[in-house]
Amino acid sequence: MKDAIEFKTSQMKALIKRRNVLNKKYDTTLPEDIPLEVKSELEFIENLLNEFDINQLIFDERPTMIGIKNSRDEEWYFQQMKHWIERHPNALNAKFSRSSVYKFALHFFVENIALNANNARLNYSELAQKVNDANSTKSDSKLTAQLANVENLLGFLLTMQQRQLEYIPEGINLENGFVKYAINPINPTEFQQFGTPTELNPNNELAQSYEEYKKIRSRDKQLIKKYHQTGGQLDDD
Repeated sequence: MKDAIEFKTSQMKALIKRRNVLNKKYDTTLPEDIPLEVKSELEFIENLLNEFDINQLIFDERPTMIGIKNSRDEEWYFQQMKHWIERHPNALNAKFSRSSVYKFALHFFVENIALNANNARLNYSELAQKVNDANSTKSDSKLTAQLANVENLLGFLLTMQQRQLEYIPEGINLENGFVKYAINPINPTEFQQFGTPTELNPNNELAQSYEEYKKIRSRDKQLIKKYHQTGGQLDDD
């Protein structure tokens, strides 16, 4: 677990950075034109920053030992928490005492929920839903976006090829200038009679071209990634 000073420092830096980003983005915007959700987030960040320190009087009034009445239900919850820590001993440096477990739960909640701007504004139901659906929602959202992009791209390519083949002449009579157009090969009859090569058969030219294209695309993706990582700077080699 992080100590309080270490966590407070990192979290305050993150909140201040987010506040500065929002302030800079809307620096030239009239106050009445700033979106309500932005105003709400800025106010929330200020409240969190103001709550980081506790008054010495508050600490002095609190007992140094905290008694928690145990029950069968509470013991069940504690044992489940302990089982989790036993599977992940690094979380508590293999300290399994009851006080260590309770402190870990308190610190984890404060660091990841109470003082996390993305979670602190959620009510209990919303928070539980986010925790349960975090991974699936993120992966599903990414997959949905990718599929939509693929669908649009394939539809565009099919339309372009269909239209292009309609205007490619089979031959031109040089004497009278008559243009003879062949039947567009992308039609049911052509497929039924002659079939078509696919990228699955490694022996045809389409599959070999497809493999070369994948190599080029993979290389370009790496170059684009490097381009963004270096701030738009790429070596000549």
